[in-house]
Amino acid sequence: MANTKGTIQILNRLVEDKVISKYALGGAFGALFYLEPSNTEDIDVFIHLHPSPGGSLVSLKPIFDRLNHHGYKEWAEDKLVVEGWPLQFLPAAKPLEIEALNSAQEHLLEPGLKTWVPTPEHLMALAIDLSRPKDKFRLEQFYGRKAYSPRRLEAILKKHHLEIKWRQILALFEHGPEAYS
Repeated sequence: MANTKGTIQILNRLVEDKVISKYALGGAFGALFYLEPSNTEDIDVFIHLHPSPGGSLVSLKPIFDRLNHHGYKEWAEDKLVVEGWPLQFLPAAKPLEIEALNSAQEHLLEPGLKTWVPTPEHLMALAIDLSRPKDKFRLEQFYGRKAYSPRRLEAILKKHHLEIKWRQILALFEHGPEAYS
């Protein structure tokens, strides 16, 4: 059984130990902070990755080494399982991902246990950028529940040149698949 509290505690420990400088929970799991629960099998964790001192390459190895040191050795496909949750570490590389991570908001999971999640508008922009079927489903949830600021979303989309993709997705919500013809 997945232990969300334990997983967040371990992510926070990676920050405290300076293995990572910051993280933000993305994807369907991040959306849980703004929408009704939906099914997700893993946690997307956006992180900043910096080259090791004296090097120019970035690597996830220090993260996996530290987690391995704490006893986390089980893998589910390409994700390390931490407290029952497969974690997908996503180095923020694109400007939108970096902005989403840098502007992530602090959320209290329970007293004394905080985590960071991109704004709903950034989660939406990331989903628009990917535009996979599961992303479109999550976008429809945000749209239908009005769980975002249209003005803030529009500014993000304009900055990252995603307005046309969003209009196509909106047409799909409002008029069905024939909107693409």
